[in-house]
Amino acid sequence: MQYRTTSPEETVRAGKAFADDHLRPGMVVVVHGELGAGKTHFVKGIAGALGIDERELTSPTFALANEYECMLNGVPFALYHLDCYRFEKPEELLELGVEDYLYPRNAATIVEWPERIAELIPKDAIRVQITVVTEQERLIAIEQPTVQV
Repeated sequence: MQYRTTSPEETVRAGKAFADDHLRPGMVVVVHGELGAGKTHFVKGIAGALGIDERELTSPTFALANEYECMLNGVPFALYHLDCYRFEKPEELLELGVEDYLYPRNAATIVEWPERIAELIPKDAIRVQITVVTEQERLIAIEQPTVQV
C-alpha cells in the first residue's frame, strides 16, 4: 500500500486512512524516515482516527514514550508512541522497562526511529517508510510482513 502526499496535512490524512483501515489491538507499527520526513505527522493522523486530539500528540523524543487513552470500535484502547531517536543501543529500552510496549494487548504501539532497537521489534510489525521526494512531496509505503508459523 502506498500514499503520495504533498503537505503535512495530507500526511496526517494518510495516517488517518491507514488507522481506519488497518489498526487493531496488539499491533506494532514502525515508522522509518529521515529527520523531517513527516513521521510524527503520520502518527498524528493515526491518533486522530482514534479520537485523540492531534494537537496533544507530540514526538516523545525526550519522554521516550507517550500513552494515550482512547476508544477503538467502542472498546477502551490505548495508543503507545515511542521515539527511539535518543537510544544508542536496544538494551537502553530494556533498562527503562518499556519492552511491554512492543507486545501490546488492548493497545497499539507506534515506534519512530525503530532502527535504533531493530532486534527488539516484533517480526509481525507493520513497516511504514516515509521517503522525502521533494521539499513538499512524500511517498509513504506500508508493508505488512507475512510471518510464517
